Amino acid sequence: MKQSTDTLWTAITGGASITLAYLLGGLDNLVAALAIFMACDYITGIIAGAKDKQVSSRRALKGLGKKAGMITFVIVANQLDIITGNQNGFLRDAMLTFLIATEGISIVENLGRLGLNVPTFLVKALEQLSDKEGDKQ
Repeated sequence: MKQSTDTLWTAITGGASITLAYLLGGLDNLVAALAIFMACDYITGIIAGAKDKQVSSRRALKGLGKKAGMITFVIVANQLDIITGNQNGFLRDAMLTFLIATEGISIVENLGRLGLNVPTFLVKALEQLSDKEGDKQ
Protein backbone atom coordinates (compact mmCIF):
# COMPACT_ATOMS: atom_id res chain seq x y z
CA MET A 1 0.00 0.00 0.00
CA LYS A 2 1.39 3.35 -1.06
CA GLN A 3 1.56 6.15 1.53
CA SER A 4 0.24 9.50 0.41
CA THR A 5 2.44 12.48 1.17
CA ASP A 6 -0.69 14.63 1.21
CA THR A 7 -1.73 12.97 4.47
CA LEU A 8 1.66 13.66 6.05
CA TRP A 9 1.63 17.27 4.83
CA THR A 10 -1.91 17.74 6.16
CA ALA A 11 -0.94 16.31 9.54
CA ILE A 12 2.13 18.55 9.81
CA THR A 13 0.39 21.77 8.75
CA GLY A 14 -2.70 20.98 10.80
CA GLY A 15 -0.65 20.21 13.89
CA ALA A 16 1.41 23.38 13.46
CA SER A 17 -1.73 25.48 12.96
CA ILE A 18 -3.45 24.08 16.04
CA THR A 19 -0.32 24.55 18.14
CA LEU A 20 0.06 28.17 16.99
CA ALA A 21 -3.63 28.87 17.63
CA TYR A 22 -3.30 27.49 21.16
CA LEU A 23 -0.14 29.49 21.89
CA LEU A 24 -1.76 32.70 20.61
CA GLY A 25 -4.85 32.15 22.76
CA GLY A 26 -7.12 31.33 19.84
CA LEU A 27 -7.78 32.79 16.43
CA ASP A 28 -10.04 35.79 16.82
CA ASN A 29 -10.44 39.17 15.12
CA LEU A 30 -7.41 40.66 16.87
CA VAL A 31 -5.10 37.87 15.69
CA ALA A 32 -6.53 38.11 12.16
CA ALA A 33 -6.06 41.89 12.18
CA LEU A 34 -2.46 41.54 13.36
CA ALA A 35 -1.72 39.00 10.61
CA ILE A 36 -3.25 41.30 7.97
CA PHE A 37 -1.39 44.35 9.28
CA MET A 38 1.89 42.38 9.37
CA ALA A 39 1.43 41.27 5.76
CA CYS A 40 0.51 44.79 4.62
CA ASP A 41 3.50 46.26 6.46
CA TYR A 42 5.88 43.72 4.96
CA ILE A 43 4.55 44.25 1.43
CA THR A 44 4.50 48.06 1.65
CA GLY A 45 8.01 47.95 3.16
CA ILE A 46 9.30 45.94 0.21
CA ILE A 47 7.60 48.28 -2.27
CA ALA A 48 8.95 51.39 -0.50
CA GLY A 49 12.40 49.80 -0.37
CA ALA A 50 12.24 49.06 -4.09
CA LYS A 51 11.33 52.69 -4.76
CA ASP A 52 14.32 53.85 -2.69
CA LYS A 53 16.50 51.11 -4.23
CA GLN A 54 17.19 49.65 -0.77
CA VAL A 55 15.74 46.15 -1.15
CA SER A 56 17.96 43.36 0.12
CA SER A 57 17.39 39.86 1.36
CA ARG A 58 19.15 40.76 4.61
CA ARG A 59 16.69 43.59 5.33
CA ALA A 60 13.75 41.38 4.36
CA LEU A 61 14.96 38.62 6.69
CA LYS A 62 15.42 41.17 9.48
CA GLY A 63 11.82 42.29 8.94
CA LEU A 64 10.58 38.71 9.17
CA GLY A 65 12.60 38.29 12.36
CA LYS A 66 10.84 41.31 13.85
CA LYS A 67 7.48 39.83 12.91
CA ALA A 68 8.44 36.56 14.63
CA GLY A 69 9.41 38.59 17.71
CA MET A 70 5.98 40.25 17.70
CA ILE A 71 4.28 36.85 17.60
CA THR A 72 6.50 35.80 20.50
CA PHE A 73 5.29 38.83 22.50
CA VAL A 74 1.69 37.70 21.96
CA ILE A 75 2.52 34.15 23.05
CA VAL A 76 4.23 35.45 26.20
CA ALA A 77 1.29 37.76 27.01
CA ASN A 78 -1.17 34.89 26.52
CA GLN A 79 0.86 32.60 28.77
CA LEU A 80 1.00 35.32 31.44
CA ASP A 81 -2.79 35.53 31.28
CA ILE A 82 -3.00 31.76 31.76
CA ILE A 83 -0.50 31.73 34.63
CA THR A 84 -2.20 34.57 36.48
CA GLY A 85 -5.65 33.07 35.97
CA ASN A 86 -6.82 36.05 33.94
CA GLN A 87 -9.79 34.54 32.10
CA ASN A 88 -10.58 37.57 29.91
CA GLY A 89 -7.14 37.71 28.24
CA PHE A 90 -6.40 41.32 29.09
CA LEU A 91 -2.63 41.14 28.59
CA ARG A 92 -2.98 39.25 25.30
CA ASP A 93 -5.55 41.68 23.94
CA ALA A 94 -3.51 44.70 25.08
CA MET A 95 -0.39 43.31 23.39
CA LEU A 96 -2.28 42.54 20.17
CA THR A 97 -3.82 46.02 20.10
CA PHE A 98 -0.44 47.66 20.72
CA LEU A 99 1.21 45.61 17.95
CA ILE A 100 -1.62 46.35 15.52
CA ALA A 101 -1.17 50.07 16.19
CA THR A 102 2.60 49.75 15.73
CA GLU A 103 2.16 47.94 12.43
CA GLY A 104 -0.41 50.51 11.32
CA ILE A 105 2.00 53.36 11.98
CA SER A 106 4.68 51.50 10.02
CA ILE A 107 2.28 51.03 7.10
CA VAL A 108 1.50 54.77 7.14
CA GLU A 109 5.25 55.54 7.13
CA ASN A 110 5.80 53.17 4.20
CA LEU A 111 2.95 54.74 2.24
CA GLY A 112 4.41 58.17 3.01
CA ARG A 113 7.76 57.00 1.59
CA LEU A 114 5.88 56.06 -1.57
CA GLY A 115 4.61 59.62 -1.85
CA LEU A 116 1.00 58.92 -0.92
CA ASN A 117 -0.92 61.39 1.16
CA VAL A 118 -2.08 59.67 4.32
CA PRO A 119 -5.26 61.01 5.96
CA THR A 120 -4.45 62.75 9.24
CA PHE A 121 -7.42 61.11 10.99
CA LEU A 122 -5.82 57.72 10.32
CA VAL A 123 -2.47 58.80 11.71
CA LYS A 124 -4.14 60.31 14.79
CA ALA A 125 -6.24 57.19 15.39
CA LEU A 126 -3.19 54.92 15.23
CA GLU A 127 -1.19 57.22 17.51
CA GLN A 128 -4.07 57.35 20.03
CA LEU A 129 -4.40 53.58 19.96
CA SER A 130 -0.69 53.19 20.57
CA ASP A 131 -0.69 55.78 23.38
CA LYS A 132 -3.73 54.26 25.12
CA GLU A 133 -2.17 50.81 25.16
CA GLY A 134 1.08 52.25 26.51
CA ASP A 135 -0.87 53.82 29.39
CA LYS A 136 -2.54 50.51 30.33
CA GLN A 137 0.74 48.67 30.82
